Amino acid sequence: MKRDNHSAGSSPTFTRSLTFLHASPALKFLTALALTLALLPAQAKMQIASGGIARCVIVTQPGATPAERTAAEELSSMLKQITGATFETRELTDSVPESAIIVGSGPLVVKLFPEVDLSKFGGEEYAIRTQDGRLLLAGGRPRGTLYAVYRFLQDELGVRYYAPWFTHIPKRSSLSLGRLNSRGKPAFEYRDPFWFPAFDGDWAARNGSTSATARLKEKHGGQMIYKGFVHTFYPLVPPAQNFKTHPEWFSLVKGKRVSEGAQLCTTDPQLRDFIVDRVKAWLRESPDANIISVSQNDHAGACECERCAAVDEREGTHAGSLLELVNYVAEKIEPEFPNVLVDTLAYQYTRKAPKTLRPRRNVIIRLCSIECNFAKPLTDPSNELFARDIRDWHRLTDRLYIWDYTTDFSHYLLPFPNYYVVGPNVRFFHRNGVVGLFEQGAYQSSSGEMSELRAWVLAQLLWNPYQDDHKLVREFVEAYYGKPSARFILQHLDLISKAAQPYYVGIGHPDASPYLRFPTLVKAEQLWQQAEDAARGNPDHVWRVRQARLPISYLWLSQWTGLQRECRELGAKWPINPSRKAYAAQWIATVNEPGPVGWTPMTLMREAGQKPADFAAEVGSDPDESLYEPAKRHASLALPDDLPAEDRNRAISVQDDRAIIFREADRARPAADSAASDGVAIRMTAGPGGTRGAMEIHGGKLPASFKPGRYKVYYVVRIEAADGAKPDAAAFSARVHDGPLGKYISERLIKVSETAAGYHSYLVGTMELSSYSRLWMGHPNNEAVKSVWLDRAILVPVK
Repeated sequence: MKRDNHSAGSSPTFTRSLTFLHASPALKFLTALALTLALLPAQAKMQIASGGIARCVIVTQPGATPAERTAAEELSSMLKQITGATFETRELTDSVPESAIIVGSGPLVVKLFPEVDLSKFGGEEYAIRTQDGRLLLAGGRPRGTLYAVYRFLQDELGVRYYAPWFTHIPKRSSLSLGRLNSRGKPAFEYRDPFWFPAFDGDWAARNGSTSATARLKEKHGGQMIYKGFVHTFYPLVPPAQNFKTHPEWFSLVKGKRVSEGAQLCTTDPQLRDFIVDRVKAWLRESPDANIISVSQNDHAGACECERCAAVDEREGTHAGSLLELVNYVAEKIEPEFPNVLVDTLAYQYTRKAPKTLRPRRNVIIRLCSIECNFAKPLTDPSNELFARDIRDWHRLTDRLYIWDYTTDFSHYLLPFPNYYVVGPNVRFFHRNGVVGLFEQGAYQSSSGEMSELRAWVLAQLLWNPYQDDHKLVREFVEAYYGKPSARFILQHLDLISKAAQPYYVGIGHPDASPYLRFPTLVKAEQLWQQAEDAARGNPDHVWRVRQARLPISYLWLSQWTGLQRECRELGAKWPINPSRKAYAAQWIATVNEPGPVGWTPMTLMREAGQKPADFAAEVGSDPDESLYEPAKRHASLALPDDLPAEDRNRAISVQDDRAIIFREADRARPAADSAASDGVAIRMTAGPGGTRGAMEIHGGKLPASFKPGRYKVYYVVRIEAADGAKPDAAAFSARVHDGPLGKYISERLIKVSETAAGYHSYLVGTMELSSYSRLWMGHPNNEAVKSVWLDRAILVPVK
């Protein structure tokens, strides 16, 4: 049941305006009843304030919880900020003034609003009701009353909690209410917009988040306590203390028990009982926990022992042996901890639902979307496999949670093209039985790309997924950046979204992504400059626009050499400061600009941990101009001499100019090479700190003659080996990634002993290719090879 005026996740019983989607017969009846009642004569308006003077009092009752007291305080504060009036708060048991706002449950609700039986309300369910000159804002415990106040302030009075440092408060000295009668609750039981701004406790409570990470206190109605949270196999069974004495508790991989980068033997009877004891101990340490995680490590390495393999073969998935363990633990702890749910993952190798096993009633399945195409909604064919998995798990359980991903974790500043994808996806989740959502974003630091927008929009959708996400985005952008700037920023969001459509966008794309090339960045730069110019005169808006512009400036800096070369190849004008040194200094100064109370400067730029100051130092010099010069190519139709005869007639040549280059220009760049087929090849080297040059050719960049199908894939490569290089040293590595499958479908490591002087065609493998495939190759990152040169790839259709 959904209310559509930026309000509750489930329908009010009666309301002035309702929009219901996918309504049940009972819901249609309630809708019809609501519309009928709307035609009845309206009761007299209730005066809240007139001319800046309060016309009612706020009433609490003895025994109010901390959250209910917070609700009354928040209401009093906001009404004063809206009207300028001071509102008295009284704790009463009887003799309530004729004009009063009753906040929270107690005898007065029974007396004055007998139709509202709060004893039947869920812990987050609320009622908003006017009657006989009084307003009721109350709900179940622990959070219902708090949500009644916040929904009233937002839905009826127009208050918006956009960011911890920015609340929109409409001003009107006179305020009256017509007939209100609604009952609602959030759409999901677990709501976590896991972005850095969303961790502020007041912001989280005001926007209905129950995040286990947000700083939610008792005054906010508490939060989900998620003991262990995720990847708990080794924390529950530490290898350092257990592997030597019980190697049989750990995964059997390729005939050997292993305790690093692997899992547990989940069918071992002794291990199961050990985990039960450990889980009970954890819960005794954390008596307030709602959920405990018994979940696989963040690795592959599932156990291949006879018992585990038999279960997994029977169930058609590695989730089989995992779920048997989790069900066992859930059953054993239930007598002592009847209100605790046991959470596990359906993640990567356990994503597929089992054939016959069903999760117990106290088990949560948290399905992870890590392999998805985040440029497209889940209804798109590119996400068909994950959509199927959601439906399959929904058939097995009504405790289905989702771990969703909403940023690029390799580059928190990378423009991530899901601005208008999260709305359809959250609706898809809700329609397919999902009851809890964890939306992981840039969580370690402020200033992730559009982080304030993303946190707020996600919070609204987790409350009520059936709101118009386009309207939510527009509302936020206009309010936060100002209407004069908003139209340019909205154009930027559209630009990035459309540029990404041909590609499969995962959560670890490089900064040199194919949808973020020179023409797109030029347009983005123009739009942000227009947005900043339009904000002049409002210092708050200027600061917000400048912070939001940092990602585009970051891309100019991180791809400087390649973009300079693209600019010259296109005969275009360089759109920003020609000095990278000066531009980097300007960028880091903007990063550290003083901001509002509650905001902190960016400290990390990626999940693995790059500091802005370190990045600015890395790019804080001007490259040699010779690196900008486009390499001179010549047309070449000739195929490599060593390509097998049976492959020559059907071969498709894919030149290196279609590649995206990583670590340019210090570790990889196009360079003149007379031995290459067109006179140019990508030269890749290694460097300090584990860096190395690499390249990637995206399926969307393949020649027009390419059609999806099965292909042999060759890389035409030469290497420059170091003197004394050992024959078994790696010469280069080659991989092909499949987007929808979320994995590399072919990998080959070429050794020095397998190479010879000059260019040779190396077969990577035979596989299915599509526009969502990615052909990757990189330097081996060792001292045995000075450089690796890629001339081109050769694709040969296989009948």
